[in-house]
Amino acid sequence: MKKNKLLFYLALILVSFTGCIDRRDCCDMVISQEFYVNLQNSEANNLLDPQTEGSVDISKIRLFLIENGEAKMYRVEGGGILDNPFGIAPVEINGILNAKFQFQYNGKNKEIKGFIQWNESLVDTLNFTFNSANNPSLIIRISQNGQTLWDKETDQLNPVIIKLTQ
Repeated sequence: MKKNKLLFYLALILVSFTGCIDRRDCCDMVISQEFYVNLQNSEANNLLDPQTEGSVDISKIRLFLIENGEAKMYRVEGGGILDNPFGIAPVEINGILNAKFQFQYNGKNKEIKGFIQWNESLVDTLNFTFNSANNPSLIIRISQNGQTLWDKETDQLNPVIIKLTQ
C-alpha cells in the first residue's frame, strides 16, 4: 500500500514537471494545492447543493486573482489533469457538497487579493496569504475582511466556510 502511494506521488511530480511549455516555466517549481469551500446562506443552508433554494451552480464558479491592480481569471494550465479548466470541481466531504479549488500560485507576493465569482451577481473577496514570497509557495491562510476563514495549522482538512451576507 505504501509503495502504491509513493508511486502515485512520484508520478504526480513527474507530470507537473513535464507539463511545462516554455523552458523558462520549468525553472520555477510548480506546487499545486487544493482547498475546499462551502457557501452558506444566513440560515446555514448549503448554497452549493442544487436542492437548496437559491443554490449556485459549481460548474459556473470562477476564481479571480488581482495582480498589479488587474483581475485575472484563474485557469489551470497544462490541462488533462482536471475535468474543469478553471480548477473547481464538486466534492462531497462528510455528506456535504463543497467546491474543491485546485490552486497554483507562481507569483512573487506573500499575500494576494482575489475573489470568487459564484454567479453573475454574487462575489466574495478573499485574501490569500502564502508561506513565502518565493516559489514554491503554499497557502497558509485565507481571510475575508480581516477575519481568518481558513488556516493551514488548524483547518488543514476542513473547508473554508463563506456565509452569504446579502
